[in-house]
Amino acid sequence: MVRIKKYGKLLLGVATIGGAILTQSFTQNAVKTTKFAGEVYINTSTSGSYQKLSSPGDYDPNNCEQASDQSCAWRRTSTPGTVPDNFDATTAASLHSAGLIEPMNDDKGIYVE
Repeated sequence: MVRIKKYGKLLLGVATIGGAILTQSFTQNAVKTTKFAGEVYINTSTSGSYQKLSSPGDYDPNNCEQASDQSCAWRRTSTPGTVPDNFDATTAASLHSAGLIEPMNDDKGIYVE
């Protein structure tokens, strides 16, 4: 009977630690899913060719030249899905419809770095 009590406490301790580890892994997985939110894609041509800006913090709305009817820049949302590093205006429209990207602001044009 003493052995059962001793091993029972041990098993309860192992189960508690295992539960904590599993909870942590789910939390870290949720963070990995949303880490791409906030990426910025800038327009580099009059026809709407977008490429990912190396650092979202480098985006400056004053760098948009009104030389195109396309959105100057898009921002990645936290909606799960894949956004390529480079895409065209047609793809941008479908990504926007899917909720994966949103306009940075109402600026239209080409982003000049």
